[in-house]
Amino acid sequence: MKQTKPTVVRAADLAAYAPANHTGTSNVRVICPETVGATALEVLIGTIVKSHGAKPHAHPHLEQCAYMIEGTGESQAEGRVESMGTGTWSYVPAGAFHTFRVTSEQPGRVLVVYAPPYGENPAQTITQPDPAVSPRGKVRVLAADAVTAATGALIDRDTVGAQWVEIEAVRMADGSALSCAPRPDAEQVLYLEDGHIDARAGAQDFHLAPGDFLFIPSGAAVALRCPTGRRASGFFIKGRLPSSHSL
Repeated sequence: MKQTKPTVVRAADLAAYAPANHTGTSNVRVICPETVGATALEVLIGTIVKSHGAKPHAHPHLEQCAYMIEGTGESQAEGRVESMGTGTWSYVPAGAFHTFRVTSEQPGRVLVVYAPPYGENPAQTITQPDPAVSPRGKVRVLAADAVTAATGALIDRDTVGAQWVEIEAVRMADGSALSCAPRPDAEQVLYLEDGHIDARAGAQDFHLAPGDFLFIPSGAAVALRCPTGRRASGFFIKGRLPSSHSL
């Protein structure tokens, strides 16, 4: 297996591509096997113009989460249509058919998580219902105010029944510190949405600015400090390692 180490990745440094089964969409794959050696999760940033997005599809063996960084959108699944404002997360379990489109005049910017990695593998997507594929849970949309107020887990086994992915809010006050124990069973990614954070992971020091992603391989601890006079917010994204996937 490819050796991994703590790494900061920026979407602006990577090439974009047009994802399958989408219209009006440009994606940048930020965290994946090719960029950091990830095996448990994939994280990308999508930019989608109004009235475009994902056509109906399901991932039989992948969980998918999406976060509206900018703009507004509309999630459709299980006969429900739910609005997604800026700051809203959604969770789509393996096997659940769903669609998504941007509703704002401005292009929507969406952070998307797949666990395990998708990599545009056509074997991981179906576009027509298959009697052999059943949803492994319910599609959930978490309102922006709930996400803003959260100080702990947003998406995990307890909150939505997730099997392989966890999303945890990070809110740091002026001069505060946060230590996260190593996870031998999972890879972790810190996405910094706002503010600045000084991080130490794997005996390396990093300074994180808005939009940065810090990849933390399994077994590595991370210590965070918010500089004096600042505040910071973002998310810890965690994917369980392939050995624990029950496909």
